[in-house]
Amino acid sequence: MSALFRHSLWLDHRGWRGRFIGFIIGGLAVLGQAPLHIWPLTFLALALLFLRLQEAAKTKSPKKSGFSAAFWFALGYFGIGVFWIGSAFIARGPAFIPVMPPMILGLATLLALFWGAAGALFARKKLRGPFAQFAFIGFFTLAELVRGHAFGGFPWNLPGYIFPAGHSFSQAASLWTIYGQTLLVFGLSAALASLFLYQRKVLSGLIVLIGFGGLYGFGTWRLNTAALGVQPDIRLRIVSVPFNQADKFDPEKSFNIVNDFLTQSVADADALKDVTHIIWPEGAVTGLAMDDEYLLAAMGRELSYRLNDNFPVWIFNSLRLEKRPHPETGRVINDYYNASVAVEFDDKGNPAIAGYNDKTRLVPFGEFIPFGKWMESQNVPVISTTLLSISAAPKKTLMTFPKLPVGSSQLCYEIIFPGLTPKPKTKNGPRAQFILNQSNDAWFGKSWGPAQHANIARYRSIEEGLPLIRAASNGQSAVINPYGQIVKEVPQDNAGYIDVALPMAISPSQKSNRTIFFLFLINLLISICCVTLGRVHEGRAP
Repeated sequence: MSALFRHSLWLDHRGWRGRFIGFIIGGLAVLGQAPLHIWPLTFLALALLFLRLQEAAKTKSPKKSGFSAAFWFALGYFGIGVFWIGSAFIARGPAFIPVMPPMILGLATLLALFWGAAGALFARKKLRGPFAQFAFIGFFTLAELVRGHAFGGFPWNLPGYIFPAGHSFSQAASLWTIYGQTLLVFGLSAALASLFLYQRKVLSGLIVLIGFGGLYGFGTWRLNTAALGVQPDIRLRIVSVPFNQADKFDPEKSFNIVNDFLTQSVADADALKDVTHIIWPEGAVTGLAMDDEYLLAAMGRELSYRLNDNFPVWIFNSLRLEKRPHPETGRVINDYYNASVAVEFDDKGNPAIAGYNDKTRLVPFGEFIPFGKWMESQNVPVISTTLLSISAAPKKTLMTFPKLPVGSSQLCYEIIFPGLTPKPKTKNGPRAQFILNQSNDAWFGKSWGPAQHANIARYRSIEEGLPLIRAASNGQSAVINPYGQIVKEVPQDNAGYIDVALPMAISPSQKSNRTIFFLFLINLLISICCVTLGRVHEGRAP
């Protein structure tokens, strides 16, 4: 091992000092994520994790030491990476603030357990040479795949997201999704670590150079040969009004926020004549907005004051109520769904619900409570709504709204899940031509959360080859092209809007789900092979 690291404090994984050092290294690794994107730090930190696990493998209890080294690294990575969730508790009110520390620590601990398990397995097998590198890639990529799917999944801040969406390094996600990018990050980190481990430094250096060069070269070529076009006869107006989430719980302030959205939506009557769709973010209105006759009438009235005909379709977010009888008692049960809603207006401004698309992936403790029946009996409130719990749609379906091609509505939290866009079941079946992401990032204030959410959302465009319409309260509201690049963005600090055309899709993808499954099998196979075949020669230098 290089003299720089042979007795380095950074490799000390023993006791509380070692745990603290691991926590700090993990915290530095997350600086590669949005909004900072100091991604060389992530590679260096992951290389140090590899070296620390190699040291842990030499102890009398390698499994325990490996778990500790990886767990404390991950606790720093996820703890600092998701601290912004605390803003939601503050916005909800003083009664929720005491719950904030244990909830954030609990989430970070849960996420860190996946990495801890990978570290325990890696150190226990005491692998060296190429087997160690492949095992590091396989175990940790597999841990991230499981983290993204187990118990509903929470694939936030996957290592592959360190590259800013829309830039050259991000474009390879079109080939192998964000999980392929994550595999590559682990692989290049292991190769970087090998520069300090083995004598074959020239080979390791070449692997690092070829890896980064290949990523950059492919991405640059893809962007330079980009095929860009726009959908004819579609002009979107995306509206943004900054607000404090805490104000949404004050009826008067909430009313004023809606009025501000109305004002911006119908500004500049001349430009409004060409607008086909007005799009509001999640959080602009609350509750059963699609049943609010006064709100819908106000929308129609504002349009009729300025236009004679060809009123735009108004798209917003609303809870939706369905009533059904209990199968045994016959008692009426109210099911609430979170939905994207489209409203049409006749030539007199009279509104009519023209379509809706329900959310399938719900936020735990925000939109539903795990073990909800028992929680309901204990009167436990959720954070984001006065309703106790929201129901999930049985499956994600394509969205068909007036004057738009077929699309995929992915509300707020849904956009973090790769492969959620429905794929056609037959060769000539309908395919999504765009993604609509309405989000309420006001919950997270001025923290890193909105920037991370926006970067994650833009990766869905790259993976699927689809443009993204994003309307996010206090976040990045913009139209994104299929390469993850911003076409036009609403300034975040002041109330405003953008009028913009909808980009064309580029060969809409059918492969994202299959690619994720294939990556899962590949990493499982790598892990099994390394565990089965990887053996070391006693006395070989680590």
